[in-house]
Amino acid sequence: MSIKPRFGDEILSGSKKYELRRLVGPLVELGDVVYLYFTRPVSAVAGRFTAGLVFIVPPENLGRLLAELGDVGIGEDDLKYVEGARYAMLIQVRNPARCRAAVRLSEIGEPPPPSYRKIAKKKAEQLATLCGF
Repeated sequence: MSIKPRFGDEILSGSKKYELRRLVGPLVELGDVVYLYFTRPVSAVAGRFTAGLVFIVPPENLGRLLAELGDVGIGEDDLKYVEGARYAMLIQVRNPARCRAAVRLSEIGEPPPPSYRKIAKKKAEQLATLCGF
């Protein structure tokens, strides 16, 4: 999952409890391991988390859902990001962990994701090893 470094740091520090995405590809499911590719200037995988609850909602219904969930670290910038999307995906962050050292995706032969995508199990295992998990 591509993410701006400041938002990725919020996830890895535990202050951001949910990540909000436009629904543009396959669904992230409960238990999926999500690797965080920090965009420029880092341009590398810096950590990961396990997906908890996943909500798929039209953006216009997010306000009500977020009010029910309480303070989960979703701000105005997040809400602007999903404006105009047919559906948004709200992913609960569980067990965030930072890599010992950032890992360039070229080390496993992968290009950066435009937003998010699934990777093969073997590539995920390579990433886990390179990250020190």
